[in-house]
Amino acid sequence: METKDHKIIRWQEKMNDLVFKYLTQNHAANQSVVNYQPPLELRDSVDVSLGKQHSEDECWSLVEQVLGNSVRTTHPLFLNQLFGGYQPEAVTAEWLTTLLNPTMATYEVAPLMTIIEKEVARKLSDLVGFKLGEGIMVTGGSNANLVGLLCARQFKVPDVKKRGYQGKKYTVYVSADAHYSYEKAIHIAGLGIDHLRKVKVDTTGAMDPAVLKEMIREDMALGFKPLMIGTTAGTTVLGAFDPILEINKVAREFNVWLHIDAAWGGGAILSPTHRHLLKGIHLADSVTIDAHKTLSTGLITSFILCKHPGMLKQTNQGGGTEYIFHDYDNSDWDTGTYSLQCGRRADALKLWLLWKSRGDKGMGEIIDHLFNLSHYAKEKIEKHPRLKLVSSQYLNNCFQVTPLKDLIDINQFTLKVRTHLVQSGKALVNYAERSDGTLFFRLVMSNNQTTNESIDLLMLAIDESIAAMDAVC
Repeated sequence: METKDHKIIRWQEKMNDLVFKYLTQNHAANQSVVNYQPPLELRDSVDVSLGKQHSEDECWSLVEQVLGNSVRTTHPLFLNQLFGGYQPEAVTAEWLTTLLNPTMATYEVAPLMTIIEKEVARKLSDLVGFKLGEGIMVTGGSNANLVGLLCARQFKVPDVKKRGYQGKKYTVYVSADAHYSYEKAIHIAGLGIDHLRKVKVDTTGAMDPAVLKEMIREDMALGFKPLMIGTTAGTTVLGAFDPILEINKVAREFNVWLHIDAAWGGGAILSPTHRHLLKGIHLADSVTIDAHKTLSTGLITSFILCKHPGMLKQTNQGGGTEYIFHDYDNSDWDTGTYSLQCGRRADALKLWLLWKSRGDKGMGEIIDHLFNLSHYAKEKIEKHPRLKLVSSQYLNNCFQVTPLKDLIDINQFTLKVRTHLVQSGKALVNYAERSDGTLFFRLVMSNNQTTNESIDLLMLAIDESIAAMDAVC
């Protein structure tokens, strides 16, 4: 009689074969990134209904359908989001984490994983410049920004956990191009979205410190209390870096918590060549970093780092002492009291194993590869007769497609070309629209599987979509 252990081994062997086949297909000349289908058509093509028991062969058929009907984020031409590709070490760590299935709440249940997470957080903190700081993994950059705001609240209003805001009005300041998670964070924190101040940006998309200072002064004159300045190191759309040194002066003048959302741009800290982009990051009180964005470690590999020891625990601790957070020999090692979550995966294993495999030098080379790709893509865009470069910063190249006829709106033509490209399945590149109405392709380099040859293929695919739209416009 077959045991459960035998079944898992058999399933794993089968999965190994499928994974090898799947990844090999990514490099085939005719392999699509996405098999585009409208939602209702897709729903009808796969039996997703629940209730009936299916045989093992039927289940494996469904697994293959899942693979065939999902976006290939490991494909070299998946350039749509701020993540992509894969690292063999990280995939191995994912399997290991699933098999071990620890909870990161206590050292008792996750002894080695706790030590590993603390080591990775320490290494990142050292690189940032938080020599005595602390850090913990969270469910993404958005959650890290929320925790940064909660730390700011704890710092500025230490009795808020018991007494609330007591009628006082607090304000938070971010750039007009900051990530939308700040708006969610201020809502969840109960501060009110109307109290989120969006500071004007310059032509590069970076926050204007002079405008920031004046806004704080005006708010204080009206009785508001500034709580936090949320800067961005690598904006989502343009890849802009807020001027940390100048903004820090404003933060210290008004005794305001300085948080840096470096979810996208934080990877540059690993590269001796490019870490200058983060000059002044050590002055912050807290920092968000997403390793899955530039290191291809897979969703989710996110950290919140804090300069002030004990602040994460002061901010997030509450409850659980009656059944999980006991007073025992190793309770000081428990990480659950530092986190908003109770159950947490051992996601640090992905980054730790990759770092052990590559070393500091190899980690920097991963980042440098992305910069080289971005520079190559910029050159291709600038030389293309129909592409108009709008902005090129960090790993972001933003461009429009010029129509042949002057009467055709460039925004709408760009969108049509992008839609055709996606529906062709040959590549996935996102688009964005700025507040002034400019719409453009947002080509980001975060996929470690992408090469210069991949960029060449992307340009050929864009040319085909341009020709197709020229024929109908």
